[in-house]
Amino acid sequence: MKIRMGTIEDVTSIAQVHVASWQTTYKGIISDDYLNNLSVESRLNNWIGVFQNPKPDHAVIVVENDDGAIVGFTHGGKCRSEQYNFDSEVYSIYLLKEYQGQGYGKVLFSTLINHLKLHNYHSCMLWVLADNSAKAFYSSLGGKIFAEKDIQIGNDILKELAFGWDELV
Repeated sequence: MKIRMGTIEDVTSIAQVHVASWQTTYKGIISDDYLNNLSVESRLNNWIGVFQNPKPDHAVIVVENDDGAIVGFTHGGKCRSEQYNFDSEVYSIYLLKEYQGQGYGKVLFSTLINHLKLHNYHSCMLWVLADNSAKAFYSSLGGKIFAEKDIQIGNDILKELAFGWDELV
């Protein structure tokens, strides 16, 4: 396993992991029609925008397997909402299904937290779908549920839970 900062050269691999992760993680949670219509091309445009318009305190971190292929990523920075008392946010963290449960996610998360601490952030939050089994992962990392909201993805109305870490350690 190798962990490093992502670059614009990684956008295709990041977009591929993004789509593949959604299609496996959210199967049975989000409609098959929506998941089947996800495209690497649409995610690619989003990720190109992230890298072409960088923010100084944001980070995209990738993890590679032993063959050098990107198998997961995380993205985070300043909290996007002033509604909550957290100064940073994990915007996304995705890992290919076959690499879950092997420590890759924990390394991604801790590397992002260390980046946030270096940029003088002291607390962190993230949103996760209520039916996503990753809730247990975030709880195991010390996150506490502090809010919930409904969101629409395609034609589905789903519940999201907010996890927070009052102190980055």
